[in-house]
Amino acid sequence: MEGFYKFLRQIMLTMERGKAVNRTLWRLWTACTAGLLVMVGMWPGFSLAAAEPTRSAIEWSKDYGSQSSGEGVIPTSDGGYLALGDIYDSYQKAYVVKLDGEGQVEWEQKLAYYDWGSSTAYRAIETKDGGYLIVGNTAEEFEPIRQLFLIRLDASGNVVWQKVQDVQGYDQNPKAIVETEDGSFLVAGSGIVHWVAYDRAYIAKIDQNGNTLWYNQYSFSGSDYLTDLIPASDGGYIAVGHAGMVEYESREHDAMLVMKIDDQGKEVWSKQTVEPRSGWTAYSVIPAEDGGYMILSRKSVNGNGVPVLTKTDLTGQVQWEKTYPDGANSQNFNRLIRTEEGYAMLGEHVTYLDWSSEWKHQYGVLSVDRNGEFVSRELFKGPPIYWVGTASGTRDGGYIFPGTVQRGDSAKFQLMKLTPPADQPPVERTMTGIAFLEKEKKLKTGSSVSTVLQAVYDDGTRSDLSNAAVYVSGDAAIAEVDALGRITGREPGDTYMEASYEGYTARLNVTVLPEDTGEYDPLNGYLELDSSQYSLSEGSTLDIKVFLYDYSTQTRSDITKQVQFSSSHPDVAEVDGEGNLIGHKPGLTQISAQYKGGRTMATVQVVRAAAPIGNDLPDQGGTDSGKDLKDSAEE
Repeated sequence: MEGFYKFLRQIMLTMERGKAVNRTLWRLWTACTAGLLVMVGMWPGFSLAAAEPTRSAIEWSKDYGSQSSGEGVIPTSDGGYLALGDIYDSYQKAYVVKLDGEGQVEWEQKLAYYDWGSSTAYRAIETKDGGYLIVGNTAEEFEPIRQLFLIRLDASGNVVWQKVQDVQGYDQNPKAIVETEDGSFLVAGSGIVHWVAYDRAYIAKIDQNGNTLWYNQYSFSGSDYLTDLIPASDGGYIAVGHAGMVEYESREHDAMLVMKIDDQGKEVWSKQTVEPRSGWTAYSVIPAEDGGYMILSRKSVNGNGVPVLTKTDLTGQVQWEKTYPDGANSQNFNRLIRTEEGYAMLGEHVTYLDWSSEWKHQYGVLSVDRNGEFVSRELFKGPPIYWVGTASGTRDGGYIFPGTVQRGDSAKFQLMKLTPPADQPPVERTMTGIAFLEKEKKLKTGSSVSTVLQAVYDDGTRSDLSNAAVYVSGDAAIAEVDALGRITGREPGDTYMEASYEGYTARLNVTVLPEDTGEYDPLNGYLELDSSQYSLSEGSTLDIKVFLYDYSTQTRSDITKQVQFSSSHPDVAEVDGEGNLIGHKPGLTQISAQYKGGRTMATVQVVRAAAPIGNDLPDQGGTDSGKDLKDSAEE
């Protein structure tokens, strides 16, 4: 029965959980290798990037439930909040909590469609009639396919109806929800094709009673998914996400996806911005002041998650684009909001701490002005954070973050409310030079990659100059460069690209490889564990599996005995060479499996052998004992 305790929830960051190729690999880069170069900070001559002084303050921070996790939160019209996630109550249920403006619980619901199984609430909106529509997914016990779970609540939290949408063979991961003018709802996300394990983007229209009016799937490059959806300024809707291929060259087509649909869900146009092996994914889109769109995305640069802010016109044409690296740290921002000064990117900041695969997760706010110029980066910590959900802006101009934290041996749903940012005088600084973010670029013949050029200032800070410099190629026959610094490979060879700005120059070495090179494909597929999260009791074992998905044959093989396992806390749990997960003592750890340069990860929770799962666990500071984070820090 230990198999029952396997968590079926997917990994999101988008911060994105699930079995999809791109999300699994992205989770690898942002969590497993987050800030590998930070380790050199322990050596002479190197230092870690530091966060700027915070302009916001922690107003309150509280925990909810026991053995619970946080996925999302939205502000409500009465000045309170609706928080979303899951909780163990005999088995995993969707967890919905209504709070007042101070974080005090007004009501809560623990919801499930099946008597036994796994359910999670991910997104919600407050409906025009004052109630709420919650979307998540659910699966029966031991069933691998998660179905779309729709829940309608009235303003008091009473269940009006619950519905499940079963698309045969597709594992459902809802990411966005919009109420339409006719009182219906659009739900966007991804449906993982179970028999070949790749994503298929979808948008479904649901009526007021939970009936499906239409369900449209969208295919771009083979493995595609959507992460956000908003009404378009000129009618219809704008969706953003990721487009990637499922063939052996899948990482050669990592693309940020922007799509417009009409009111019937038909595609009007779509744009893909391709950068090989970048995991480039758009996570949030909002209207721009001039009628275009602002898009928050993330891509991997030197193995670190780097946020990108893109300004487009109404047709999706890029007008400007800026990146915001933070040294060797990863920034996994998944929500973009408008502020008085410009925009704020909300999400997770990850720092690699040492050689034992430890990561420091913090809530992060990256603020920029209306032109995308950097204003501030603020980090907020608390008890050990091992998951950050989708944050929101608040009605007073502040921010609120949902997350999952460790309290003793238990995982808990945490909310952290931040005050609006305080005004600060502009910092005076002098530019001392310009530099490319990377030392070299490699690309295949016929492919294109973007570059990041930064201004370097006397105070050690940097800002993006990619759209402002003048670029030239050392040999245009080998590689060409456009006005935005985007390189296109023409024929195999070595050359360079030079950028100039206000008398400063910077050079980037460029290598163009043959079109048929195999250098980018050490694995002809990708790795995946049979679950993204596990739970077992101390002293027990759990048989886990590692699979290799082969792109060329579209087959899955068990390679458990061929991989190398490791654990961030082997004293809590570890995996032997046969694939047996062994729980040693209560606590949390992360395990990884490596094979031929590929890696996949999962979170493990070990509970006390005598402690039952669910409501019978003693409360360890949940809803009735939420406490200010400052008190926790002092303890």
